[in-house]
Amino acid sequence: MRKVLLSLILIAFFQNACKSPSPEVRDLKKALNKVLVIDSLELAHQGNRVISIDEIRQHYDYFSVVFLKIGCKPCYPKYIEWHRQLDSISLPNHYTVLFVIQGNKYEEFMSEVFNYEYVDSRYYTVMDPEGKFLESNKDIPRWIIDSSMLIDRDNKIKMVGAPWINEDMTKLFYEIVSKGKS
Repeated sequence: MRKVLLSLILIAFFQNACKSPSPEVRDLKKALNKVLVIDSLELAHQGNRVISIDEIRQHYDYFSVVFLKIGCKPCYPKYIEWHRQLDSISLPNHYTVLFVIQGNKYEEFMSEVFNYEYVDSRYYTVMDPEGKFLESNKDIPRWIIDSSMLIDRDNKIKMVGAPWINEDMTKLFYEIVSKGKS
């Protein structure tokens, strides 16, 4: 009886070991190290300040790129959550966040954010009124874009997801960004 039970366990183990990866895992493998196109993004807001993406790029080796939309009700709390949660982890000086907002007016987006809660805009927000960001990155699955992406100085995707979401993601985040300059 023990041999039969052991055989069934081994068969079940090997069947599961031979399964092909899920579509999400395949998407992630394809996306890692792929270039995220941000060339169409020119100017970013940081509170009342407007700065070019090129100038931001000179100061930071790593960006988390967070895609949001004006009119998307969950997007406003997500913007706030990013600010709040990043306060809970230690961030290197060569890292920042770039919010890409599909919509026309920065003031309109921030007005909606402030309806939820005041946020001191420490990170950069770029408006994308024509949807060029999504169009330029249509080969990257939308669920990955919606999850946020950590990119390096060459705009290569190094991680998908928020760095503060769990202990493993925070550890991975630190491993990746520790490769940059201090």
